[in-house]
Amino acid sequence: MSKKQRLPGERRYVSPWVPNRREAIIIIYMFIHLLWYFIDEALIQTNFHVMYCPLDDKIPFCEWFIFPYLSWFLYMLIPGLYFYRKDKPLFEKYALLLEFGWFVCMFINTVFPNGQTLRPSSYPDNIAGQLVKLIQSADTPTNVFPSMHIVGALAVAVALLKSETLRKKIGLQIFSILLCVSIFLATMFLKQHSALDVMGGTVVFICTYFFVFHGPASKILTFLADTFLKNCELDRLVAYRSKNGQ
Repeated sequence: MSKKQRLPGERRYVSPWVPNRREAIIIIYMFIHLLWYFIDEALIQTNFHVMYCPLDDKIPFCEWFIFPYLSWFLYMLIPGLYFYRKDKPLFEKYALLLEFGWFVCMFINTVFPNGQTLRPSSYPDNIAGQLVKLIQSADTPTNVFPSMHIVGALAVAVALLKSETLRKKIGLQIFSILLCVSIFLATMFLKQHSALDVMGGTVVFICTYFFVFHGPASKILTFLADTFLKNCELDRLVAYRSKNGQ
């Protein structure tokens, strides 16, 4: 069967989800990050530096924080999809905040294997307690410093505040900040992280923020796109889509 020929003047449809080369690098690295994370999870089981500070003993276990803790995934995903469709420059900055921040976290975890021993030995007999038990039975208490939960939550909160279309939605901003704070607290009240991990994640995010918004992060992304996807047609497809108003 011969390949279907496009008629003269016929428009080629290009999905709005097709990324350009820079966005493709961002997507590719996300898979690399996940692979790196799971390899570290498998390799770092027992011989690790224990993260602990006296403040951890003053923070009680509270199973109900499992709900803001789990909301972290949607908290990052939904704004990310919105930025990807509605505000590409902000999407790029948001993604770079996440990926450079997480890169630093994973690098530290790899060269400085760490974990914690704060988790409870028993769990309350309610839906929240059993959900925590289920998650902590599958999630190892390693690779905790700095906290990637903190880096991710702060990246969302800052990106929403910088959005030209969303910064004026006061209700959304209040909700975002409250959820971000709740995620901070959840990491400690669920005994998923030491307070040291939270402080470390905050420091990593602050450094990453300046690296992305006032440093060479964008130039590094350009270099990677030009080096690894130089002959890729993604940019031409995106330009065609814009030209034809798709």
